[in-house]
Amino acid sequence: MKNLLVLVVLVVLGAVLHKAFLSDRPLVRVSTGQFANPYPPSSELHAQHQAFVDAANADEKLRERFAGTFTSKGLYAELKLALSRGAQTLDAGTLVNATRAMAAVIPRLPEASCAKLIRPADDFDPELGQDVRDAFERLPARHHRNFLDFYLKALKAEVHGAPVVRVDKEVSQRALRHLGEAYPGDFGRRLEAVLRDPVRAADEDACWAINSMTHTSTQLDDESAEAMSRLIWGGGG
Repeated sequence: MKNLLVLVVLVVLGAVLHKAFLSDRPLVRVSTGQFANPYPPSSELHAQHQAFVDAANADEKLRERFAGTFTSKGLYAELKLALSRGAQTLDAGTLVNATRAMAAVIPRLPEASCAKLIRPADDFDPELGQDVRDAFERLPARHHRNFLDFYLKALKAEVHGAPVVRVDKEVSQRALRHLGEAYPGDFGRRLEAVLRDPVRAADEDACWAINSMTHTSTQLDDESAEAMSRLIWGGGG
């Protein structure tokens, strides 16, 4: 079960999220200490991203945090830190809604890119990054709003030092057990085969595994779904 946790964390936090932000077409742009809207006013996505930008720029401490010049890898580290802080501090509804948004992205990816998510790879895969951004842009508006809400709250939690929510390790272990119980018989054997050797797994099987695991984590009982979201977004710690 520990291997399952590590794979979910690496996929959702490392491979998917940051590629959507660090690119020539980021979902959110940071330039000289100001957050900027990457979409033109004619875009259907402009309004909800502008709401994020306005709220972020209205927070003085948040602007100060990004006032310097960041390399791509430096910004990646900042974003990862903020998401981890969000996982430790935000309410269950915000976290689970963000996981549901990511669960909606994965089935919108081409199979070859979807399969990459479960395999060891460079953090900055431009082809996968492009496919992830395209998938984000096809999401229903509610998923965009939920993810941007989570991301803004996570950034604010980091810069303002929000108090950490106590996590019960028994609840986390129970959530992982419940996730594993969702894969009996042939489903479990298929998943185990992918996890044992994701590099050699067929694209169809690899894509099914990450798509299914991410979606299933949001369909558990409320306590377990929250625990899984905290583990996923927090890097497993």
